[in-house]
Amino acid sequence: MASVRSLAEAMREGLRSGAVGRMSVPPRETVEDAAGAKFISMPAVSPDHDLYVNKVAAIVASPARGRGATVTSVVPMFSVSTGRYLGALDGAAVTNLKCAAVTALVTDRCAAPDSRVLGIIGAGVQARQQFLGVSAVRDLTEVRVWSRTASRTAAFARDIAAQAGAEGRPVNVVVCDSAEHASRDVDILSTATTSPDPLPISAQLPAHAHVNCMGAHTTRSRELAADLLRGSVVIVEELGTAVAEAGESHAQALELGALLGPEAAEFARRRTVFASTGCAYLDLITCAHLISHGEGAGIRTAAALAS
Repeated sequence: MASVRSLAEAMREGLRSGAVGRMSVPPRETVEDAAGAKFISMPAVSPDHDLYVNKVAAIVASPARGRGATVTSVVPMFSVSTGRYLGALDGAAVTNLKCAAVTALVTDRCAAPDSRVLGIIGAGVQARQQFLGVSAVRDLTEVRVWSRTASRTAAFARDIAAQAGAEGRPVNVVVCDSAEHASRDVDILSTATTSPDPLPISAQLPAHAHVNCMGAHTTRSRELAADLLRGSVVIVEELGTAVAEAGESHAQALELGALLGPEAAEFARRRTVFASTGCAYLDLITCAHLISHGEGAGIRTAAALAS
């Protein structure tokens, strides 16, 4: 079965080999209706992987009766060389694994090797991917968690403790009373919220800390304050997308490929921020990796999609 660590290595190899540079990845398209629903298309074509994918999603303010999800997505896949339809993967599963793996890749290159304390702000699905990604590359001894909903935070803390214990890597999980508490003196901080305003990050966030920022990054709203971004090395998946969607505050950011360059040796001694805006080339690598690891149970045929 594909793991976070093995997919992170596949992403690293895609960057190192030049396969990512040879992909065709147009800007994502978003169509919005009068009710505020959004319909998104994220295509990518890779000759190296012989794969064309297009993650398509619908985002609604209120889910349909009987369904809790406000986001529905699917990733149809085709062979580049033959045009043959290969099936489709569940978009949420692809996105979740991708986010955990890219978090592992960036954290491994940016966080100090002896990082042991992780703070997580948020308690939803993406917060869980942050724990999976960071714990795949660092031997954590403490995880601090906070979100606006106490019951969700407590449940999230129990899940982390149970999973770490089941894997034989027990950690001390601390439920914090504020975002400031969760970010104080941590080695690594992950933010995974829907907050449109900068979170109250602790002034005692260490100068060497690495931050994975997975929530809002738009020209009008963001999870992290502008001064925190200005004082950090900012890393994004793809610069054009980051500037178009998150604004000029990301204009000096480095792309993921820089993590493999000689300058990366300095990252562990400086504050780094991975400001994720997403990019379809990572979805494509994730799909290719799932196929190569025989994840056929998750692939739906055209007939299944129509039913």
